[in-house]
Amino acid sequence: MKRLLLILSLVVMILFPSAGFAKDTKESMEITENEKRAGFTVQAVLPENQINDRVSFYHLLMQPEQKQTIEVKIMNSSADKQTYKVEVINAATNKNGLITYDERDKKPDKSMTLPINEVAKPKNKEVSVEAYSEGKAEIDIHLPKDAFQGILLGGVRISLKSDDEEEESQGMAVKNTYGYAIGLVLTEQDFAPIYGETELKLTKLQPEIDYGSKVLEASIQNPYPEAMQNLTAEGKIVRKGQEKAIAKNKQEKVKIAPNSVFPFQIDWGMQEVSAGEYTFIGKVKGETKTWNFKEDFTITREIAKKMNQQTAFRIFIPSWWTTSFYVMGTATAVVTAWLVIRFVKRTKGREKREEE
Repeated sequence: MKRLLLILSLVVMILFPSAGFAKDTKESMEITENEKRAGFTVQAVLPENQINDRVSFYHLLMQPEQKQTIEVKIMNSSADKQTYKVEVINAATNKNGLITYDERDKKPDKSMTLPINEVAKPKNKEVSVEAYSEGKAEIDIHLPKDAFQGILLGGVRISLKSDDEEEESQGMAVKNTYGYAIGLVLTEQDFAPIYGETELKLTKLQPEIDYGSKVLEASIQNPYPEAMQNLTAEGKIVRKGQEKAIAKNKQEKVKIAPNSVFPFQIDWGMQEVSAGEYTFIGKVKGETKTWNFKEDFTITREIAKKMNQQTAFRIFIPSWWTTSFYVMGTATAVVTAWLVIRFVKRTKGREKREEE
């Protein structure tokens, strides 16, 4: 009997070999911003029309047609003279549910009638500061004559100009630059809150590839001039008419910038995307309101094929491997049957001899 168990164990090991994944233990050679000092710091110089002087960002009460120049201190703590880029960038919302001030090339949402970078502009796009010295960047603000409601939100970004900047602009190099962003909030009503929960809308569903992953991106729009915070967003993909989730996602502590879109994503994972009719079921819960979304969408054969082919995480099974598997499986089964029959015959023969 022990011999039989040993034989069967060997057969199982042949048919179902253990699979392992190699772990990438190579450490990243990239030095993060936290591991290397930028060599400078910045500080907002808050003007008299600052609404809240207990914060470190600009929150200014303005009037229609008002002109004003605000200053940002730049303290160079390095031993070299440094040059800094000065930008004003519209607030945006990224897929992680964070308000960002670095998406300079992103087109404003159609609900944004007055982008902040159209009324607030750097006086000089570059500022140089001597070693161990203090300099300043100036931002000119000029509001239109027509009053606006709510808030305008953006960021004053100060970043170290790289020596290889010209090469980078030509696509010859990729290099991170160190920088700081100071929030800039403009309003014409002293009672206008920065955060609110007026309305959210689902404006678009888009199956696509994002950094090698198959995702469904749900564009959740905040069409009002107020930011949102402490939101919980969750959603799932189901076959149309069914309830079982094919894929799902949940994000907490989500923030959404005014007049912007939160690109909420659901990752399909390793499974193949099939053509067909689907339904997105989503919910965003705030402190006082909850928004429910449900919308059907179609994945065509062309889209499914494109998503499956372009994903960075694909499992390829060569046809020869499948053929070999079946051949080996059949051969193993035959050998196993022969060994079992032989073992049974030997056992019976031994028992017969013992009886005699």
